[in-house]
Amino acid sequence: MKLSLPLPVLDPRRRWAEVIEPIVAVEAPQRSIAHGISADLLERWSDAPSRRALERDPSFSRHKPTVQRVLGGFDWDLGSTEARPGANSTRAVQWNIERGKRFEALTQVLRGGASLANADLYLLCEADWGMGRSGNRRVPQAVAEALGMGYVFAPSHLVLSPGDLAERDHGEANTDALHGVALLTRYPVRRVCGVPVPEYVDKFGVTERRLGWKRALVCELEFPQGLVTVAVAHLDPFSPPRHRARQMRILLRAIERFGNHQVLLGGDLNTSTYDFGSAPGLAFNVASKLARLGFDRSIDAYMIPEQTYERGMFRALHEAGFRSDGYIDPSKGTSYFDLNDPEVVAKTLEYLPRSVFDWLQRRLEPWNGCVPLRLDWFVGRGLSPRGAEVIERPTADGGHVADHNPICVELSSARV
Repeated sequence: MKLSLPLPVLDPRRRWAEVIEPIVAVEAPQRSIAHGISADLLERWSDAPSRRALERDPSFSRHKPTVQRVLGGFDWDLGSTEARPGANSTRAVQWNIERGKRFEALTQVLRGGASLANADLYLLCEADWGMGRSGNRRVPQAVAEALGMGYVFAPSHLVLSPGDLAERDHGEANTDALHGVALLTRYPVRRVCGVPVPEYVDKFGVTERRLGWKRALVCELEFPQGLVTVAVAHLDPFSPPRHRARQMRILLRAIERFGNHQVLLGGDLNTSTYDFGSAPGLAFNVASKLARLGFDRSIDAYMIPEQTYERGMFRALHEAGFRSDGYIDPSKGTSYFDLNDPEVVAKTLEYLPRSVFDWLQRRLEPWNGCVPLRLDWFVGRGLSPRGAEVIERPTADGGHVADHNPICVELSSARV
């Protein structure tokens, strides 16, 4: 079922719908997503006992067109981008920056890290825009300014709460209250499109209460070798793998609308092999894995999701002509299930009884309580990748920057 904007942006009953957003030509160097909804109103909406009650609130009804506009919009500043027809290669970095909560550390690493500095493209997932937990910075804009780059930001959610677990005690009210994905670029952007990927769980009913859907960002850029479509995706962890495969197929259809053979797709695809949408669903996942593979082989499967439980997604990519060979380093994980991290422990105890958690902790002792996962990916079509890297746990001022590792790939200007 295909629908047009704006209705499905807020409606959780449409989780299987495919929403078609228009491709937008970049005809001005700047575009704003400012909405002017006050912190008091956001707090009032967050206190609604149900989505139905929220829809009946006169203040929400009055501002709903604005919410729809924002969640289907973009913010960009592309004044500092320029064509570079003589460049020999393009360096791209993809990173789930965990909101940008550790902003100074993030910018320090992006400016000074040997493999991360001076990239031509940064594909950023989990980017805050006016959230108290990240100092109410418009993170993509602020990072782009620090690096002297252009940016495009595509919001996914209007966030009504202070944040997720361990993000609720900062004492700073949200301003813009947006969260989404972004592309930072040194190359000109010609066209952009947002791609709502239907979520499996209504996010109005979770700890981090919010409105909207996850939304991929697709841009057409002027690479040295010509026009290239670049997509930034953050797929849903709170869904079974088959639903993530469905999200990917929706994104691939949107990419084809640009008509370019050369495509780079990167993001946090959340290829965890699990369904975190509910405690019963997760329990069934775990039990079936243990019965089929045993404990050790289930752990091994985290590093080869394309060969095991996430095969549907990679089948869709392969059928569309995409490959990951050469675009990623398969020897290293991009995130960790780390029971030495208090935040991971708190989230795990949301799903598992204490007795099961204690059993899991004992079983993970041979791994020192920490196992790697491959959640973040580059895949491409019609490009020449080389020098793929995973930068493991970059630090600044003695602390980790984010809970994911950045990944990098160099793209030759030679056509395939």
